[in-house]
Amino acid sequence: MKKVKVKIPAKINLTLDVLGNKDGYHEIESLVASVNVYDTVTVRKRRENFISVAFRGEPISVSPLNSNAYFAVKEFKKEYECGGVDILIERNIPAAAGLGGSSADIAGTLLALKKLFGVSESVEHIANKLGSDVAYMMHGGYAVMRNRGEKVEYLTDIKTKFHLLLLKGTCGVSTADCYAKYDELGRTYFKATQIATRFLREKDADKLFGTIKNDLYEGAKTITPEIEEDLNALKEFGAAAMTGSGSAIYMLFKTKKERDAAYKALFAKFGNRLIKAETV
Repeated sequence: MKKVKVKIPAKINLTLDVLGNKDGYHEIESLVASVNVYDTVTVRKRRENFISVAFRGEPISVSPLNSNAYFAVKEFKKEYECGGVDILIERNIPAAAGLGGSSADIAGTLLALKKLFGVSESVEHIANKLGSDVAYMMHGGYAVMRNRGEKVEYLTDIKTKFHLLLLKGTCGVSTADCYAKYDELGRTYFKATQIATRFLREKDADKLFGTIKNDLYEGAKTITPEIEEDLNALKEFGAAAMTGSGSAIYMLFKTKKERDAAYKALFAKFGNRLIKAETV
């Protein structure tokens, strides 16, 4: 085997509860879902013991040798017999949007390396070194993430499909800045993850849609006011929330017909910033 290709889906946070600080990290509880916007990672063996990384598609602000994919290879090579590789990442997940794009690239790189070099054991310990939600991104689906995001309860019995609109921001939001602003504001919020998970299990979409929320939203919108404008525009058509630390907003629908009608109504305002998607 000389080449492996892996597709990793984006994620949305249906809820994001910040529970407090512990050892310098924010503890969270979050109900997440994968959506069918994918980054594709192709890893190819090369004769020289050299790592190359290249990107196509959605723009990224870091150089290839400062990318998460490059660091993923370096960590993998510390533990496993691994020669040089060429990595190509075809990016469709917007960066700095709260959709898990950087973690998707790590996850895809690790899974491809694992298969390419015949590693049978789990590489989740490497994933957890590189990002709090990378282990989740390696598996995807509905799940509840806890602690820093590295403790994952997969809800494998839930097959419910929702249709979505994703609205990309025109600029990203730094996760570190967003959490700092959350701390500065010092507000407390209703904890929604457990009740939202119950509504999801019960297939009660209306109650679930009424429960989605994100504790980081108030901080994010003070950093990037566009987020509030975008959320208010989507809320006119139904249930909407920010994902991750922003800047993307998503909107949930029970049917494709409802989603497509909202897309048609909003396209004149937002154009290609709108993405049609479904949970996977």
